[in-house]
Amino acid sequence: MRDSYQRFFSQGLITKEQFFEFGLSETIYAPLEKAEHEWQKLKHRIQNNQPVHIRGFGRNSNGTHLFQNFYKEVFGNEHVAVDPTNNTIPTKIIRDLTGYSKSPSAKHEAIRNYQISHIFGRTKNVYTFTAPWNMVYLPKIIDPFTGHEAKGDMVDEYQAIFQQKSYARFEPLIEDYNKLITQPELTDRIAAYLEQMSSIMTDAKTMDKFKKSVSDELSPIII
Repeated sequence: MRDSYQRFFSQGLITKEQFFEFGLSETIYAPLEKAEHEWQKLKHRIQNNQPVHIRGFGRNSNGTHLFQNFYKEVFGNEHVAVDPTNNTIPTKIIRDLTGYSKSPSAKHEAIRNYQISHIFGRTKNVYTFTAPWNMVYLPKIIDPFTGHEAKGDMVDEYQAIFQQKSYARFEPLIEDYNKLITQPELTDRIAAYLEQMSSIMTDAKTMDKFKKSVSDELSPIII
């Protein structure tokens, strides 16, 4: 197979290991103490029916109401909103936690050619979309190894290393999330809700997509 990434590294300009190390060392994370404080605030908002955000579900976000009703019935939160640009709220959070900003700001140090990335995905999960331990500033030059369209063994290798290092950095917070999302009373409520929806929804295809998305999004993070 002709892999353009492999052909690039075969030129001897830089090794794969050097490129990986650059990407990992230049990734900007929130400090652990600040991340923990933000995480506690997020949990409080979710559990006390206060505004929280997710990305939209379905084409043009036309299925987002399924997730909003899900959170209302299962989590008791009826104030789940769709992020207006898919990254507005994460951008504000990581800017304030790290002190870096991609746009002009008197309060933050300017950075350029970085992008915000969700380390473990799960952007339709109210706990993980704005979790401070699930977002970083990545050098844009690393996007070929982290973007949704990237494929190949080297992509898998980099993402595995990146997620392992990120997990180790925020392990106490991620383990806290894992405990929350795997509580038997919660998983039972989720299963009961999906069963109920399956019995009343006439669009089986949409229901199947929704069930799969719920399963993927509201899953523990295991490395």
